[in-house]
Amino acid sequence: MDNQIRIKLLVLDLDGTVLRSDGSLSGELVKAVNQVKTHGITVILATGRMVRSAEPYWLQLQLGPGPLIAYNGSMVVEMPRQVPWFSWHLTEDVARFVIEEALDADILTQVYVGNELWLSKEDERAQHYIEVNHIPGDVKSREGLLSWPSPPIKILLQDDPDKLDQFRLRISPEVLGLQGRIFKSQADYLEIVPAGVGKGPALAKVAERLHLSPQQIMAIGDAENDVDMLKWVGMGVAMGQAPELVKHAADVVTKSVDQDGAAYAIYRWLLDPMQGFHEMQY
Repeated sequence: MDNQIRIKLLVLDLDGTVLRSDGSLSGELVKAVNQVKTHGITVILATGRMVRSAEPYWLQLQLGPGPLIAYNGSMVVEMPRQVPWFSWHLTEDVARFVIEEALDADILTQVYVGNELWLSKEDERAQHYIEVNHIPGDVKSREGLLSWPSPPIKILLQDDPDKLDQFRLRISPEVLGLQGRIFKSQADYLEIVPAGVGKGPALAKVAERLHLSPQQIMAIGDAENDVDMLKWVGMGVAMGQAPELVKHAADVVTKSVDQDGAAYAIYRWLLDPMQGFHEMQY
């Protein structure tokens, strides 16, 4: 199959792609990833999660040495030792503006400083996030959230989707003017990262370092924060439950995450169908 020769790197989003809606890792996906590796194709993760939250899944998938794109592209480290490759931070001005506006709107505000997660409050949303991501969170006062040793890597806001959409419209001009970028990674997640940062730009730098062209890379994702990555690679795959804007950015659309869509895509468009595609049961 042509893709077996052409594709050298497979990039997987984590939540909604590798991880099912209940947070579990599919055995079918693990099998598919193992088959990919036997063909000499490198597999890496590109996620909005912080490094230590993504690390357990890197280890479970036995991905071995390779770059992890974390914080939606704000940081790249070489796993498993977490050796830094690249990192970008928000400017003081945009971080302060977003945090103050979000607190005034009573929106759950999560600030990522170094390897720490700071929270504006520990409500049900925060508790669920901490449980799913297997990381501790430190609840801080308004003053505490604005007192960092170095500017945050990113800010994540959580609230009802409609409220976040209205908030996004209101603050977007100021965020862009202060050299920030704003997007949704889930319906109830609004993220702010430095201008020019994203999974796509981070992957471009990774590819340059690995001496790969976009045509040698396949990526699978499900949300707005995956769009620039899916557009940049030679073969972008959108998950079946993805919003329309994500599907339009991709070359093909696979099944949903709860139907093992990532594994299906790997078998269907990357591996020889005779070597696994017909083994999947639907």
